[in-house]
Amino acid sequence: MLYQSNLSEKKPLFAVIVASFLIVFGFSLFAGFEEAQRLFLRLSPDGSFVPQTALILKTSFLSFGLVGVCLILFLLWRRNLLKDALTKLENIEEANFLFLFLGLAFVLRILWITLIPTQLYADWKWYDDAAYHMSQVWRYEENGLPTAYWPIGYPLFLAIVYWIFGHHYFVVEFINVLLSICICAFTYLLARRLISPLPARLTLVVLALFPSQIFFTNVLASEIIFTVLLLLVVYLLLKQEVRPTVFIPVTVGVLLGLLILIRAVALFLPFLVLFFYLASRRRPGLILRDAVLTILVAFLTLFPWMLRNKKTLGVFTVATSGGINLYIGNSPISSGSWVWKKENPFKDLSAPNEVGNDRLGYKLATKFILDDPIGFVRRGIKKEIYLFVTDFAAIAKELDLAANANRVDKFVIFSIIGQVYYLTILIFSAGGLFLFLKGRWKRKPGFYLLWGILIYWMGIHFIFFGIDRFHFPLVPILSIFASLFLVSQIKPSLEACNKDG
Repeated sequence: MLYQSNLSEKKPLFAVIVASFLIVFGFSLFAGFEEAQRLFLRLSPDGSFVPQTALILKTSFLSFGLVGVCLILFLLWRRNLLKDALTKLENIEEANFLFLFLGLAFVLRILWITLIPTQLYADWKWYDDAAYHMSQVWRYEENGLPTAYWPIGYPLFLAIVYWIFGHHYFVVEFINVLLSICICAFTYLLARRLISPLPARLTLVVLALFPSQIFFTNVLASEIIFTVLLLLVVYLLLKQEVRPTVFIPVTVGVLLGLLILIRAVALFLPFLVLFFYLASRRRPGLILRDAVLTILVAFLTLFPWMLRNKKTLGVFTVATSGGINLYIGNSPISSGSWVWKKENPFKDLSAPNEVGNDRLGYKLATKFILDDPIGFVRRGIKKEIYLFVTDFAAIAKELDLAANANRVDKFVIFSIIGQVYYLTILIFSAGGLFLFLKGRWKRKPGFYLLWGILIYWMGIHFIFFGIDRFHFPLVPILSIFASLFLVSQIKPSLEACNKDG
């Protein structure tokens, strides 16, 4: 049962300051948006905003103010309302709890994919086109030429679905729903193993209701399947720490290879796994065995794809987009995020093919970084802001349509609700991360692994560029830390929270 709260009567001054700042900052900029827009235009590479950007900026200001209101209400009600809610949550029988909230997550996601039509947009349309073409001819091409701009993983997944079921988006979306439920379940299991049952239950509730986790189910994007595989890697590594087997490092190697084939951003994740093995404090022989198996199997998983690229494109590589992405984040066109410009922003990348442009992008971006290292740091900070400050990606197309039609519709309302929810959880997760540094969890290798993933993601996007959909795989981890913080508000100590973990 919950412990009696020993919270200090001292007012949480810092939290009040943060909440007050968000209220004043958000509502004042929302009310004076025209003036604020002129100020923020300075962040644009060409001094202009597309309509979607202006709409997102305006709704973000409103969201900041609403988040401040939410924080004030939390400070006022946390002792009674939060305690009552967590007590009820804790008293539900385990099987009933899982049935109730996994079922709720399923229903919300099914309703979303049933009621909201699929919108193909930007990368997601490219995935669909490439996958459908592959399902017909079983060649990975663009305009009739072999490509490796994006790794083959997600288009191949879609191609297999289209080959079996036909070119029907609902089938993909239904699979997304099932995978999204897996995200909820795996995150619950991780939180239960690392902390205790109550924070794990709250984590599941947070993810079941998380708007963007729901919104992404009708998007043909790699985020959901990537996140499932990432969480499965973490879960298996935690099991290996307790009960080592040969099977687990082999499986982790396969999963790491698949993660890289889905998104090249995972290319250096195997090194993070190696650090986890070293932190697990097992016998050196077992650490060496697991490390060799994991790296070898991951390489063997990638080898056929890389060999194909060597034969067709002349490069033994996973993807040919790294140089271009580095150029997007480090060049005269860079804003810190994706480049929204009316004219062609990539005119400097004039090589005759994607391999040449990949190399040219690396060359130009590296020179730009070396010529202005202080600017690189400034851009890196902006990239982190773009990575975390909004959560609109899943309904970007709908917001684009609303902005171009100059109207406020249901998707604008959805975006505000989703943004307020996301930012509130983000702030609570920051509190949980701080508490983690003070608690005994920092002696657990599993928590080092979660921290490592957060730092790895932030490091990658500090170098390249940041947009909000890139933080999707971090949401389950942030939800764990947010739940840890919320439970800590009615626990006498962190150790009490962890007593059952």
